[in-house]
Order: sequence, then C-alpha cells, then structure tokens
Amino acid sequence: MALLASTKIIASPQETVHFVAEDLPPYHFINGQGEVNGGLVELAQAVADKANVAAKIEIMPMARVLHELETKPNVVLLSWLKTPTREVYFRFLGTMCHTSASLIGLKQSQMAINNLDAAKRYRTGTIRGYYSETFLKQAGFSEGYELVLVSNYQSLWNLLFKGRIEFVLTNTLTLEKELNALKLDPKAIEHKLLLEHFPSELALAVNAEFPNELANRLQHALAELSQSGQQQAILERWKIH
Repeated sequence: MALLASTKIIASPQETVHFVAEDLPPYHFINGQGEVNGGLVELAQAVADKANVAAKIEIMPMARVLHELETKPNVVLLSWLKTPTREVYFRFLGTMCHTSASLIGLKQSQMAINNLDAAKRYRTGTIRGYYSETFLKQAGFSEGYELVLVSNYQSLWNLLFKGRIEFVLTNTLTLEKELNALKLDPKAIEHKLLLEHFPSELALAVNAEFPNELANRLQHALAELSQSGQQQAILERWKIH
C-alpha cells in the first residue's frame, strides 16, 4: 500500500506551497502516529513560516514525488540531490543538508582501493539512469566491463551480496533502508572509498513553472535560517549532518 500522509502549517492564507518527499527517516517520514515528521520537515516548516506562506507537506512514493514536481506548478521537492543535469531543467532554492557517496563493498572481500582509478580493476554497479551512471562513465568506467548497470536497488544489492560485483556506488541516504527491505545485513558491508567529488547537496527544488516571486521568497527564507544558525540547530537536533 502506498505511503501517503500530510501535515499543514497554518500561516498566511494568501498562498499555499505543496512540499513533497519520499519516506526516508530521519529526513522526512511518517511517524507512529501517522503524522509527517523529520528534520527536513521541521526545516521546511520554518522556511514556510519565514516566507509567510501556508505549506502542505506530503510523503509519497518517489515515482509520484517526481511526477508531482514535473507536472504541477506549485510543488517543491523537499530534498533532491543537486546535479549538473538537474540544474538545467529545475531551479534549486538552497541546500537543506548534505549527504555523501561511497563505493560500498562487502567486509569479507577485504579489497583496499585508494582512488576511483583503482576501482577499475573490479566491477562497480549502480542504477541505470541515475547521476551515478554519468559520474562513473565520465571517470572512464565502461558498461560491460568495469560498470554494471541495473534497473533497481534490489538487483544492485543482490549482485553485491552474491559476489557478482565488487562495489556499489550509492549515497548514504537510503542505504540501510534498502538493505533492511531486502533482509540483507547492513553490518556485512563497509565504505571502501568516499567519493569527495560526487554531488552532496540535498536541496529544495521546483520546476520552471513555479512562480518566480514565490521561489525567491522561499530561497531567501532558507538563506536567512542558514545565516541565523536556526537551520543548523534543527539538523543537529535530528542528528543530520
């Protein structure tokens, strides 16, 4: 059954902004009481208050999140990885928090790599169509050789745990959630190489039809929360770095 929940902020009735996000604790999720919760939910509420708008925040499957973002003019994606390709088609209103990306491998493999070039001696998997595919190809990885592309995370992690690939390129956001869903042991894996040049900003994003004046207000509101230290205080309270 699809996850769907919402919370509303009572503010100015003049405008309502529709924030959307997938279920991803502790950033944005549905708590035990069926309410939308999370560090970035709290931050979005603070942004809405600062911008003097009413906000509706919904948690839904990622496919619907992207559909809402792409097709509706008043939707804000609560946290989206900012990549060069996405910047061409969408406007980013400011950084909510940061994540990191790594090459992940099995602890038992005991493979040591010091840089991305060293990983070319092995097989690295990622999901087709993700920015990670572009990143690896730009670094010289070739599909069918060092690069293995699959259509979903289930196939990706199963390939790793069955020894058919040595590494998975992923960010830290969904790692534990995906493994738990597949009943795979998160303790069996480790970070083999931190990718410092992989995009790390999780930002507010809107499409080209989003009202420019409203986008500016939200952008300025987030910037003010950052400058005042309120954003950092919220993230620290939720243990988000």
